[in-house]
Amino acid sequence: MMAAVIGWVLPLGLVVYCGWLAYFAWTQSVPEKSRGSYVATLLEAAFVAVLMRLVVEWSAATIWLWVLSAAALAAAAAGLVIRWPRLPARRAQVTEPRAGFPAAVPARKPKEPGPATLTGYAALLAAALAVCVIVG
Repeated sequence: MMAAVIGWVLPLGLVVYCGWLAYFAWTQSVPEKSRGSYVATLLEAAFVAVLMRLVVEWSAATIWLWVLSAAALAAAAAGLVIRWPRLPARRAQVTEPRAGFPAAVPARKPKEPGPATLTGYAALLAAALAVCVIVG
């Protein structure tokens, strides 16, 4: 039973996750995230995909799920590259008061991934890729 979960459910989850990222990278009506947020999300997804490559025993049938995941990640990256000039560099400061708080208390600014976070994500991805190459 556990082999079926690892062999099919995890790859299907990866396809859904990568497809979700591709959808949001190309959809114009979605609330805009900052460039850094998109890059961080894409790096996280690539890291998860590489970890799945190491954990799941891919069969002739499930390898197509890997191909679909890789294609969805490529589509998400392409959407990010094409929309890059229109994406905000940072999220705008929210100045509307939150519900239930006095008007003098501004809304919280959403956290942004900083350069150190993005560098750490890229280093984790590079390390996972190195392990993947070494393991085979």
